Amino acid sequence: MDETILLIHGRGFHPSEDVTRGLWLSALRHGIKRDHPQKLAQFDAARKEFVYFGDVSNAFLAGTTNEDPPHLGGDLQQSLKDLQQYGRSEFTRKTYRKLPGRDFWKRELADTFAGTLFRLGLSEQVISSLLPEMAHYWNTDSAFGSDVRFPLIAPLRRAMLRGDRVMIVSHSLGSMIAYDTLWKFSHLGEYRPECCHKKVDRWITLGSPLADPTVRKHLKGARVDGPRRYPHNVSEWVNISARDDFVTYRPHVGPDFREMVSMQLTDSITDLEIENLAISGGQSDPHHALGYLIHPQTANAVAGWLSGSTTAPRAVTASGKQQRRGSVHVRRGRSPRAVAGVG
Repeated sequence: MDETILLIHGRGFHPSEDVTRGLWLSALRHGIKRDHPQKLAQFDAARKEFVYFGDVSNAFLAGTTNEDPPHLGGDLQQSLKDLQQYGRSEFTRKTYRKLPGRDFWKRELADTFAGTLFRLGLSEQVISSLLPEMAHYWNTDSAFGSDVRFPLIAPLRRAMLRGDRVMIVSHSLGSMIAYDTLWKFSHLGEYRPECCHKKVDRWITLGSPLADPTVRKHLKGARVDGPRRYPHNVSEWVNISARDDFVTYRPHVGPDFREMVSMQLTDSITDLEIENLAISGGQSDPHHALGYLIHPQTANAVAGWLSGSTTAPRAVTASGKQQRRGSVHVRRGRSPRAVAGVG
């Protein structure tokens, strides 16, 4: 059976498709080579489809500022080069605490919103201010949402109809795009006859805002109850969030989407927490996609899928041993009351 990996980038300005795709694959491949070298050949052999909507989001973002769009290629290359210097055992809180500007986002949010972000959630005002393309994504008067979902539809449909084993890796806004597309494949007549019974074997979300209440109320299906509320075509969902990533200030999706498990729409939802060691512009950047992609937890989740594992991954220590700290596991057949955060 063929294997397909779909990669979906996230928010912010992005360089060209070729540059962004190359950076993503280099980061992901480096993590596999570093931690699971026996899986490198299988990773290389898998079909990899990069879902790029940077041209659409760049055009929108350029209209929201008077400044010239940043030239990102060189900074991203340097970020990747720095990340590649770390060994598996160095992805620790101790290393993270030594990064320059580590408290930048904490100070910025505290000064601007006086802590309300962390008590009440990302309000629409906050999202519009800090994450304008995320707010614009659900603007029904704009075609932006449809335009950024469109590049995912064809490769996902092809992989499903071929009967491939499929894994999706999505970052930030890309996880909202993936969720809504999966929901549409589950429930809308234009896709449902062909795709409603096809499964994505593993969906990995990185730096995802899906646990935020404001984001959740705008997702496809949010206004209905029961099984129609959720996608039906994900076997395993692995969510990875970084300490101090303001987009994932609510790091666990398991408690908010546990009905997907209790309704037997998915087998498991697993939340893992990490330290993102990426630096951008001389500052620690815990939301940085390359820092997520190269991390041992991501490498572990991808390698497990390559192994054909049907067991959701647990957090791993720097030494490679499995551990429960920092993870939430929601599995089919467990009472929601039995699910709790460990950390």
